[in-house]
Amino acid sequence: MEKETASEGRRPGSAGEVPRTESVTAATFGYLAVVVFAWGGNYTWTKLVLDDCGPWLFNALRYGSATAILGVLIFFRRTGAPILPVPGERFAMAAIGVLQIAIMTGASTLALTMIEASRTVLIAYSMPIWGMLLSFVVLGERVTAPMLAGIILGFAGLAILCAPWVMDWTSGSALLGSGLALGGTLAWALASVLYRTHRWRSDFWSQIFGQLVAAMVLLAPAAFFLERQPITYTMTFGAVLFWNAVVPTIIAFYCWARALDRLAVARASQVLLMSPVFGVLLSAVVLDEALTPALIVSGALILLGAVLSNLPRSVAAQPARV
Repeated sequence: MEKETASEGRRPGSAGEVPRTESVTAATFGYLAVVVFAWGGNYTWTKLVLDDCGPWLFNALRYGSATAILGVLIFFRRTGAPILPVPGERFAMAAIGVLQIAIMTGASTLALTMIEASRTVLIAYSMPIWGMLLSFVVLGERVTAPMLAGIILGFAGLAILCAPWVMDWTSGSALLGSGLALGGTLAWALASVLYRTHRWRSDFWSQIFGQLVAAMVLLAPAAFFLERQPITYTMTFGAVLFWNAVVPTIIAFYCWARALDRLAVARASQVLLMSPVFGVLLSAVVLDEALTPALIVSGALILLGAVLSNLPRSVAAQPARV
């Protein structure tokens, strides 16, 4: 989610000073492993805690806690960077935050109350395919043969995942849950494309904080007016809430920034696609969700399609306008 500056060849607010290369060092692998573990596994942990807390309130609590913690950390960093994005970028950053935090995580958390975590994480990580389609329309990017193949494979995977012999089409919950997961994924894809339309001057952490604040403007009143499930205070609830506030939201973003300082975005994104693999396996172990042949095949097709959508242009074939 970062862009390079023209003058420095670096992204604003980058976390490290190591030049980017194509080699995956032990440190880079470690940073990416943390991201895969944090983001891929979080669907499982979130579904686990929804018995103790409703989705609306849980989203407000986890992002409210993350906003407070990150605000304190930015204040004590004392780097001179403002806590919020610079004027002129705040509205655009707020829109991105609403899309990829409030809508994406709000919809996916609601989906977890209706469908399996494994199905949710696979739908969510079809995002690169939808982002590629939106980039054709919004950014006017040219289409390549690998991109077209990625679209076909990704849609084939989604079709298998939602086929009548795999998903109960007579179940309103299954249809609504899958639709919510897909809607959240589209919001995430649109946010990623909108981010690429700007050359940002704001510090990386100011961008994250601004997105969190914007998301909380929607999440807090949604929890107040829509939540009906009371909290059951358990060790699981406390542990998962703390985990969500710190690891996927703050530590994983930090590790992602450090990884992008060392590795090209396209290659790092391909490693990130191990997240749904880990998420599906974790759901099978923790939640006892079945690893069916259809789930495995659909997951493989979706991930292969996402890999093709992330291929660098130098690897892709000569583009042709369609």
